Amino acid sequence: MALISAVGRRSLRTRLVFFAFYSLLTIGAATAVYPFLVMIGVSMQSQYEQGTYAIIPAYLLHTSPLFGKYAEAKYDADMNRINAAYGTHYMKLRDVVPPAGVSAQTLAEWNRFVADLPSRLKDPGFSGAAASYSPSPLVTLYQNWLTTRFHGNIQQLDRLYTEEDDSFLTVFPPYRDPTKHTWELDNGPKGTDWREFVKTLPANYFEIVRADPQFRQWLKEEAGYANIAALNSAWQTHYGSMDQVILTEHPTGNQFAKNDWEKFVRNKLNFQQLKIIGSAKPLYIHYLDHIYGGSLVRYNKEHTVHRTSFDQVPLPNVDAIPPSGTELLDYLGFIKSAVPTNSISVDSSETRYRSLVRTRLGEQSATLNVLPVQESDWQYVKAHRTSLRTELALQNYELVIQYIGLHGRGILNTVIFCLLSILTAVIVNPLCAYSLSRYNLSFGNSVLLFLLATMAFPAEVAMIPNFLLLKQLGLLNTFAALVLPGAANGFSIFLLKGFFDNLPKELYEAGTLDGASEGRMFWQIALPLSKPIFAVIALGAYMSAFSAFIFAMVVCQDQKMWTLMVWLYELQSSGAPSYVYMAGLTMAAIPTIVIFLFAQKTIMRGIIL
Repeated sequence: MALISAVGRRSLRTRLVFFAFYSLLTIGAATAVYPFLVMIGVSMQSQYEQGTYAIIPAYLLHTSPLFGKYAEAKYDADMNRINAAYGTHYMKLRDVVPPAGVSAQTLAEWNRFVADLPSRLKDPGFSGAAASYSPSPLVTLYQNWLTTRFHGNIQQLDRLYTEEDDSFLTVFPPYRDPTKHTWELDNGPKGTDWREFVKTLPANYFEIVRADPQFRQWLKEEAGYANIAALNSAWQTHYGSMDQVILTEHPTGNQFAKNDWEKFVRNKLNFQQLKIIGSAKPLYIHYLDHIYGGSLVRYNKEHTVHRTSFDQVPLPNVDAIPPSGTELLDYLGFIKSAVPTNSISVDSSETRYRSLVRTRLGEQSATLNVLPVQESDWQYVKAHRTSLRTELALQNYELVIQYIGLHGRGILNTVIFCLLSILTAVIVNPLCAYSLSRYNLSFGNSVLLFLLATMAFPAEVAMIPNFLLLKQLGLLNTFAALVLPGAANGFSIFLLKGFFDNLPKELYEAGTLDGASEGRMFWQIALPLSKPIFAVIALGAYMSAFSAFIFAMVVCQDQKMWTLMVWLYELQSSGAPSYVYMAGLTMAAIPTIVIFLFAQKTIMRGIIL
């Protein structure tokens, strides 16, 4: 029978009471759900949104933040690289905004130019931010490519690369630093495979290797030009800012400018961005004859060749020089001290593009200090905004899945731990409660009081005694260590005893008259009527086991026994950013939510009872 009749519900006062009641319930629900929604929102963020806590990140709604997120991902959240690529002076990631735009013809010309650049003048981006465990689309693609390349056989990769990787998820790209004077990609098996992998990447993955920003930085930090006024005074120029200074193909200006050009090119610029004209070959042969003391035997020995004359030595081709060894050292030494300045030319992405503009577009006076890199990226973002939003929203979750996959034992341990905890909870607690309810023990109340007294102490208080006891029993690093300390729960026993006490005694009397044993009455009478309470106890046992990480880490210090929560804690302790950790917590909350959604009627019934 309803507390308020159907007629009474029609009155204005009753409706206002209902409205107030449901409003309070709605507010209460919102206060419970809002933090979870914020956690989901943060899990789809990155360094770009650092310090913001929006339920829906701005890039999912607006295109301008999406462009900033794209620049962050492509240039690995490195403001120096972003400013160098875009020719800007942004201070932080959220300052990155779409450009004003250029003509479609210029963008098409630029995209073709980048596609035709040799591999030494461009390098893949999307490698991941400097923070540990940051999403890296490039690394993910590389690992997937290697998995296909070696047919999932990590041992085959280890033998070929001479590495010791347990999984393809621990294999990372080779070291790359195109701004270093002597750097060149290794010609070994890993470097060779990397070159093949790079050929499979989409065009938007590449960022061009820039020489102009490096030259400007060298002028300020090493050449001693603290500001543009000092440089103009020395070079006798009229630059308005350092951004107008470019690294020309050949030295220009007065003697100071030419000397600075020569110092930078010979000692700082990566040698792969230099060209030496063919007429310099006699000088190279003379240089080799000098440094080897005229001994061809010594040269052949160090180069492992069998030349009969220094004249047979070719002038090295910049696209075919070994990444290490004597030949590279000879070439670098020739550049640094022997080759004449008029035999050197800069072959950078900027000099190539300026030459293209001057010759193909007829702009004879074009200097092009700022290349249309930002405009090209903006064009890509506008054309792929939907797919980019999906990728950026899910990248943290993909990283967590990879991390969990790398430590797949954690999932298995968690499943076993939860199942054993539930099984133990629904066996030990009901047996104890049934015994206290059915038998009029003289010390029954004392036992119940003792069990309830355990609820007065936090779990951390019993952690050290439990650890010492388990150590004495030799149970550390076992599932028994995880399950046994929580096998009996005072609240569950109290709850079940109260429910068993309320069951009609006539049921037990009828069972006794029919000759049923106590175990049969427990199994066929008490348990079927206690399903809602069992659901509550099982859920509590599951929640306790699934969310445990401090006790699980203390009694199981062997990583092979770590549960999922311990690994998530380790993920955070290893330096994972908050947004990645939030993605892990969101995924960890899903099983509990799913269980509650499917079993909520039974659980609510048990709570009400």
